[in-house]
Amino acid sequence: MPLRRARAIVLRTYRVGESDKIAVFYTVEHGKIRGMAKAARRPRSRFGSSLEVGTEVDLVFFEKPSRELVSVDRCDIVRTRFSRLGEPVLATTLGYLSDLVDALTPERDPNQRIYRLLRATIGSLDEPQLAETRARYFEVWLLRLSGLFPLRRTCPSCGRALRETGARYLTEEHRLECGDCLGRGLPLSRETVDFLEAVVWRTPPGETLEPESDTVLSELGVVSHRILQEHLDKELRSHRVFEDMLRRTKP
Repeated sequence: MPLRRARAIVLRTYRVGESDKIAVFYTVEHGKIRGMAKAARRPRSRFGSSLEVGTEVDLVFFEKPSRELVSVDRCDIVRTRFSRLGEPVLATTLGYLSDLVDALTPERDPNQRIYRLLRATIGSLDEPQLAETRARYFEVWLLRLSGLFPLRRTCPSCGRALRETGARYLTEEHRLECGDCLGRGLPLSRETVDFLEAVVWRTPPGETLEPESDTVLSELGVVSHRILQEHLDKELRSHRVFEDMLRRTKP
């Protein structure tokens, strides 16, 4: 079995048997991979806290062409935010973001921009009151990098700038049109369209702007969630937990 190395972020882990774990990693070199970490649940495991969700590691593993799972040999921590992300709001947000990457990315399909986005967003999770802003940014960017978020600056029917008219997202046709030409669909106010343009055209992944109102975050959240539902054809449990947490913690 060839020995391989990769820079990776831990997306999630599953318990297996009495002492093992299966870990899901998003790596720079190989995209998403799954690996068996033998004895990872034992008290004096050599993995320590390196398999905590959101931890960036230097991953060493073996793989065989005929096996879906790689064998994890070692995880050396590069960056951990475990102590800070124990805060409940931030921990819930991290769990949702990691789940999104796991759900949206195919295995063995590396995308360095997604890796950088995930790394930067985890690094920006510092203040619980900004968790929703970070999550909405991440949703839009991840959907954009996955080719799922519809992007338009002008209405395809009348040609007017959407930032002047506001827009509506038409679920059935997966497109944006101005609010004057389309009388149905999910609304995006002018303020939200302006913010969305700033996110996707004027701001690099991982850098965030602050919206002018909670309405912007709410409208972006609704549209992103609908796109995710259409693509995944299922509801992510972590999304429901995240939204419940926002409702409980908002003033």
